[in-house]
Amino acid sequence: MLLNSLMPTGNAAAGPDPDRFQVWLGTLPFDRPAVAARALVKELQRLRDASNVRTRLKMLEAALESARRLAHESEKEISHATLPLSPELQQTFVAANGLLKMLAAAYAGIAEEISRKWIGIGFARPLRLAVVRAMQFQAQRLSLAYRVYARGSNSAWSDLHHLYRIARNGGFANITPPGTAATAEQIYVNALLLAFSEPTKMAPGELERVRFYVERHAKLAQLEEAPAAQPGEKPMDACFLIKPKEARAGRSLVRASKIAIEPGDLILRCNRLLAKLQGQIGGIERGIEPVKLGLPLAARQPQFTALLHNLHRLWSAPPLRRFSRHHFKPRVDIVVGFEALWTFLAGPAFHRRTAEGGLEDRRLELSEWAIGNESPIGFSLQYIGGNGGPVCVGELVGMRPREQSTVHICITRRVVSSDLQHFELGLQKLAPVAVHTLITAFQAGASGSVSPRRLRAIILPRLPGQGNVLAFAVPSKTVTTGTRVRVPREGSEVMLQVAACIEQCPSCDIFALATPTA
Repeated sequence: MLLNSLMPTGNAAAGPDPDRFQVWLGTLPFDRPAVAARALVKELQRLRDASNVRTRLKMLEAALESARRLAHESEKEISHATLPLSPELQQTFVAANGLLKMLAAAYAGIAEEISRKWIGIGFARPLRLAVVRAMQFQAQRLSLAYRVYARGSNSAWSDLHHLYRIARNGGFANITPPGTAATAEQIYVNALLLAFSEPTKMAPGELERVRFYVERHAKLAQLEEAPAAQPGEKPMDACFLIKPKEARAGRSLVRASKIAIEPGDLILRCNRLLAKLQGQIGGIERGIEPVKLGLPLAARQPQFTALLHNLHRLWSAPPLRRFSRHHFKPRVDIVVGFEALWTFLAGPAFHRRTAEGGLEDRRLELSEWAIGNESPIGFSLQYIGGNGGPVCVGELVGMRPREQSTVHICITRRVVSSDLQHFELGLQKLAPVAVHTLITAFQAGASGSVSPRRLRAIILPRLPGQGNVLAFAVPSKTVTTGTRVRVPREGSEVMLQVAACIEQCPSCDIFALATPTA
């Protein structure tokens, strides 16, 4: 059923029938979110110029629950995907993003129309509702983009800046419209803090944790008009400059100290938020129950505490780049994850590529990348082709330059998707040499008995960033600190003890190795 069939035949000016539109929404194929999202976008486009403001708003509100359901189903599908996205998931992402963009534009159009004409004759409530809804959908577009390690749409930021200014100038930025759960300022601040937390550097699962934290505690951050004078009257740390004329979230005021401040610019002050965050970190380290600190139970995990430390760093004074970059474009092959890397080291890692450009061992699917730039501590890679594997932040990666017999062992620290097929990786160098092997682990069971287990391992003879310690990588949760392991060395075997955990990757754990204690 199309919206043109919902239009009364006798009086076109009367507009669509909201009741029949509600019936049509129930026919959407929610089990195929991409198809349903495209259908809803098509009908909303027909609606855009077909009725007056009140009717359009009523129809949009009628579609709200269906749109949320479709966006949720799409995000759920995308959240389990690896990059680059399959053609099917690309369609899901494009359809979901298009639906959110259409809804945001429809509500923003209503807000613009009301603010220009009717604000003085009883349209204050519809204006507030339209502004908040439009901001919610633009913020959701940004969050969806972060799912695929994209930076987010420039148009989404332009609209958020503009809509917030409408709310601020109208005096309702901190009023929650009936039927909504947030104010315009809450949505705006949440979106800003999420962007300043650098989503392209988050490991799997961290985006949800940061979103939870922001939704719970972002109210402690303060938005204020930027002073007309040059900054310097107040401390610049823990502050961000937001320039609504720019299609971006903003930048640290420490970095923007030489940028002219103009009327309409805003300052986001995070001092109170950081004080709260520091208290929570201290409380967790002292053993206080997370719930009493306003945190989920997962905050007991070391990874969660590390995430809180990182948020504190990013929301206070984001670090500047430590090294200049050297730009060149040599080609490399990469393999992602422990099992693939172990197999790679055991087989084709040190073989030359064939004349056709492929590896002699066809069982391994590698991806081809170009080195965009290199620093003493890492690489920036640009995707060319092949199977990218389960690329995500925090994963173990092996990188082999073409025509070389060296495999660099790295950790992915950043993933940026400029579109759905082209993306970049930021890799941190972990070790210059790696050796695949089988080890024997001696770990006590529940009864206290010790039984040996054979495990695959990747030996890292030295880690420059960790004082050149000896380390190894093993599948996740197979050994713990204190476990004794027998490791092959120069034709014999040596007994070592698992020491501190250095990295916990999605596919493996990396531990230092030490001489056993008595």
